[in-house]
Amino acid sequence: MKRILTWGFLAGLCAVLVGCSFGAKEPPLTNWGPALSPDGTTIAFASPGEKGFEIYAQTLATGERRRLTTNEVDDWAPSWSPQGDRLVFISTREKNVDLYTLAVDTLAVTRLTSDPADDLNAAWGSNGKILFDSNRSGTWEIYMIDPTGENLTKVTESGR
Repeated sequence: MKRILTWGFLAGLCAVLVGCSFGAKEPPLTNWGPALSPDGTTIAFASPGEKGFEIYAQTLATGERRRLTTNEVDDWAPSWSPQGDRLVFISTREKNVDLYTLAVDTLAVTRLTSDPADDLNAAWGSNGKILFDSNRSGTWEIYMIDPTGENLTKVTESGR
């Protein structure tokens, strides 16, 4: 069954995947998952919008904040390209947890993955490839993909 992320699901997912502990007494998630740009001048992060988490960029020197995504679902976990011109992030835009890229200057969004499984924890490598976790094989494994969405490679194999 496909899931749409909610604030509670996102907190629970974080607890399972990275060891966070969100209880009833914890404050709500506000600014979350910072990623520093390659030139060290800007952070990208997720923060609540009107209907779900959105991706923002904030210039460190001035504090100027720019909203990069606007929609009715959760966008989170940005990671910068080595050139600093794009971000890869996670979204539930198509009622599934998939990877997307965003051109920082034009805000053009491209879907990279479309497997019914969950694709999470994307990180843009210095080699220009994007690494991420997915349970598409029935267990959580690490995959690598081009920023065009091509050349998907399974990097790890459980039990080896």
